[in-house]
Amino acid sequence: MRDWFPIVWEEMLTWRHRFWFYLITYTLSPLIFLLSFGLGVGYRFRLMLPGNVSYLEFLVPGIVALAVFNNAVSSVIIRLFYSRLFFRTFEAYRLAPVSNFALWWGFVLTGALRGLFAGLIVLLLALLLVPGIRLPWPLLFWLPLAAIVCSSFGVFLGFCLRSFDDQALINEFLLIPMSFFSGTLAALDRLPPFLQKLIWLSPLTPVTQALRHVFACKPVPFSLMVLLAAWLVLFGLLSWWRLMRQED
Repeated sequence: MRDWFPIVWEEMLTWRHRFWFYLITYTLSPLIFLLSFGLGVGYRFRLMLPGNVSYLEFLVPGIVALAVFNNAVSSVIIRLFYSRLFFRTFEAYRLAPVSNFALWWGFVLTGALRGLFAGLIVLLLALLLVPGIRLPWPLLFWLPLAAIVCSSFGVFLGFCLRSFDDQALINEFLLIPMSFFSGTLAALDRLPPFLQKLIWLSPLTPVTQALRHVFACKPVPFSLMVLLAAWLVLFGLLSWWRLMRQED
């Protein structure tokens, strides 16, 4: 713990000074989605989905997953980008007597905390805006796990950045398509056939589907558990590979 905790503690110091700013920014985007898509389009047109679930009820798990994904990934990408290429403070971590795993895990936890905080805000908004919604207790396990998987993806991307242009490319060609084509805003079976298989290459897809099962009070399929674990291990190995290349 002493190896990775200073990385998390640095993040906590930042939160102490900018907590209200984070609270407002993490609330705005989910609120817009819930009001425009859920209470706007979904409510007025009475859109129904398989299982007699209203679009608003379908939307809530997707917005939770989207908030966790966007904030966990984006926050750690930005932090790694500035520490590695702008302020050059990342070199201090590399010179410290800590393992690459501790370095990776510390940054994963910082992004996961932001993603978890954003997800909790969406849950609070859902309790206020969606009549009759229930929050199952398995969310206590699945929401942190989703945040960790998403953050590990962001850490790997942060290790790959080389310039401002790379950050723009990641946003345009990875994060934005994943946000809209991972089953967050539309059911997977309503998408074009060629997309239904392609979107499973996105780590956000199993996160979204797992949360949907939890909200529906259904057991999460074992295949989703394996897929989430596989993504976490894969991103850990890829991050380790990137760190090894920086040492050479």
